[in-house]
Amino acid sequence: MRINIDAQRMRQLNKYTVLHWIYNHPNVSRADIAKLTGLNRATVSSLVDELLAEDFIQELGQGTSSGGRKPIILQFNARTGFSIGVDVQISSIKTLLTDARGQVVDKKITTLRPPSDGSFREIMLQIIEEHVREILRTCPPSSHGIFGVGIALPGMVDYSRGHVYYLPNVNVENWNFTQALASRINLPVVIDNDANCGAWAEFLRHPTDSLVFINAGIGVGAGLILHGQLVRGRHGIAGEWGHTTISATGLLCACGNYGCWELYSSERALARYLHEEGVSETDPFIPSFIERVLAQTPHDIRYQRAFSQLGAYLGIGISNILNAFNPRFISIGGTISQAAHWLLPEIHRMLKKRAIGANKQIGVFAADLDMVAIGAAGLVLSRVLPLAPLPSFNTLNIDQVPHDLPRLLANSESN
Repeated sequence: MRINIDAQRMRQLNKYTVLHWIYNHPNVSRADIAKLTGLNRATVSSLVDELLAEDFIQELGQGTSSGGRKPIILQFNARTGFSIGVDVQISSIKTLLTDARGQVVDKKITTLRPPSDGSFREIMLQIIEEHVREILRTCPPSSHGIFGVGIALPGMVDYSRGHVYYLPNVNVENWNFTQALASRINLPVVIDNDANCGAWAEFLRHPTDSLVFINAGIGVGAGLILHGQLVRGRHGIAGEWGHTTISATGLLCACGNYGCWELYSSERALARYLHEEGVSETDPFIPSFIERVLAQTPHDIRYQRAFSQLGAYLGIGISNILNAFNPRFISIGGTISQAAHWLLPEIHRMLKKRAIGANKQIGVFAADLDMVAIGAAGLVLSRVLPLAPLPSFNTLNIDQVPHDLPRLLANSESN
């Protein structure tokens, strides 16, 4: 099929192509870009000049040459602008400021206990607003300021509409969250499921065609990257692996199903296992629950047995995911990941028993605790500057380049 593209749009696409190569290939020259992209040198030089003027890239100085004029080396300017990422959990809200490469610049954390009076919406909005305003006061200067705020939410959300379907444990449903927050902070807002945000962060750090990020805390969800794309599903609620069945006659879940995976592999499950071991004060909703448990684990065999049971059920669910998708790797995030030392041996034991064939060899490891918030910030950047590595650069199509590209391609409209 032949696609007609006008001259302005073609220049916009070429400019994006040049920026994409500089972002993903550090220390390249104009000549390198022309060779790699197939664009002529005059076009590359003109587009590079625009990107330099807009402060999206920098010149590092002269490179080496086997003969003739030494090339000028280019790199992406990570401080061209910033993004804010927020990880909303039931017992805490974490807000990060990241640069345009996803490096953390500032961090705010507030712990909380879920209210029983239905006021979680207002409390959440108030804390996020306070965090954002504190970060704005201390944000380093940049040419493009704050690109926006990404929010990772623990439940079912519609990424495209910015709408919350349902947040379990706090009884929040059918809420235009994006509109509610944007009106308070006067910045663009993007929302997504927390596991999706974690998967996106892993993809940005470890570009690959497929991966799974498991976010395990009070509940359990999974974010999936396939063919270099985040899988959200038809209604935006793919990845609810916590509500897949591992015991048809098991415990009753709040979703109405029996034997859901998260009933056996979450903080709530750990609290139940500890209670069965005779440990008192096992409320998973208290702030820093997992940290308190970990402080006792080295000294008490009951805590170790509880973690062993939790690891076994995590391993069963992860085996199912491996057998279904055969990803490059799986990372485990969320508060549960802090217990990796106690969980991974049992997880790997279950994988050897239950994963099929080569799936037994797929890597499973603990993720950085900030990955969900980093991914939320990354989703903002992906809307403004869609520079994530592609599995193959040849898969780039014009629909992947936003028609507005705020701030970035303003100059190209007049050229």
